[in-house]
Amino acid sequence: MNQLYPADWIQYLDIGAIFFRLLGLFVAAPIFSHRAIPHHFKILFALTFSLALYPVLRSTLTSIDLSVDGLLVMVLRESAVGLLMGFVGTITFEAINLAAHFVGTQMGFGTVGLMDPQNSAQVSTMVPLHSWLAILVFWICDMHHDVLQVFAMSFQVTAQAVHLDLGSAMLLKFLVTITAKLFWLAIRLAAPFTLLLLCCQVGLGVLSRLLPQMNLLLFSFPITIMAGLAGLYILAPEYLSYLEHILSETSAEMITLVKQI
Repeated sequence: MNQLYPADWIQYLDIGAIFFRLLGLFVAAPIFSHRAIPHHFKILFALTFSLALYPVLRSTLTSIDLSVDGLLVMVLRESAVGLLMGFVGTITFEAINLAAHFVGTQMGFGTVGLMDPQNSAQVSTMVPLHSWLAILVFWICDMHHDVLQVFAMSFQVTAQAVHLDLGSAMLLKFLVTITAKLFWLAIRLAAPFTLLLLCCQVGLGVLSRLLPQMNLLLFSFPITIMAGLAGLYILAPEYLSYLEHILSETSAEMITLVKQI
């Protein structure tokens, strides 16, 4: 035990660096930050995982100033790094939800919304479906292990830095780029369904000109809903494959973020 863990309890303060960075990750990272997971479980899991990682990361941990100011700086620094890593991972999931909201509104679900307990906001009925699809892809493809592996690698990256600058221009530029990714990624995800529903609306418009006596308002909502669901069914293999591709990029983006600090 002395070879894996120190005998002096003062040296266990080094585990605080792992704990607070992991806790910051759990606050913002996708899946781990879900409100369905109790807060005390997140804290207990962060502490347990920190103790498990300590023998592996002990050589990469920097010395901690035992003064009150030094401990406070360590807590704020490590928590901020974990929050930023979690924020990068959340961007992709938010892009998927935004694309689902676009598609749901075009299908006619704009007036029928659901309360999302995760974000405490009213969303389209298509958002929970796409959100759970993304979560299933995330778990089935073993990406939660990739996130934890990247978390362990982040200490090796930060150990080579002289000091962590959370306000550097490179970091801010990278965060702006990642945030901009939310919008163009949402547009790319919603583009096939938008084109399909647009063609459907054009067909209904032509039909309304040919048959003006027909009340197409009663038929437009069922037709657009059926077209949207049929498009999702037909494009499901390609859509899930693309979800796997964009979610797999999250780990690399987290490491890139840490290198910018």
